[in-house]
Amino acid sequence: MKEQVTVLELEEVREKYRRKDAIGIPMSVREYYEKALAKIRRRIRETRNDEGGKRLGDILVSSGALDEEALQQGLAEQQLRGNEELLGEVLLSLNLIEGKTLIPALHIQAGAN
Repeated sequence: MKEQVTVLELEEVREKYRRKDAIGIPMSVREYYEKALAKIRRRIRETRNDEGGKRLGDILVSSGALDEEALQQGLAEQQLRGNEELLGEVLLSLNLIEGKTLIPALHIQAGAN
């Protein structure tokens, strides 16, 4: 449950950041959001590493929301980006999945722990 709250927190901060970025935000505000997102990502990764659990890519593939080729594309892009972003973020940015697909998969993942 703790991870689920953190993932929803991540989405909330990302949405606030996108809205502000769309209208143009000063660098100090951008840095604030980037630091906040990095902190949340770190907490999510630590929680997953501590508890183990099912990987998001496996959930998306097994549900038919993503094929193996698209998953590999997302993982490769995540690595190119220095593993800064979570897989779900990368898949969204590549338009390989939609938010309405990602959120239920994240709930499944959180329940799997």
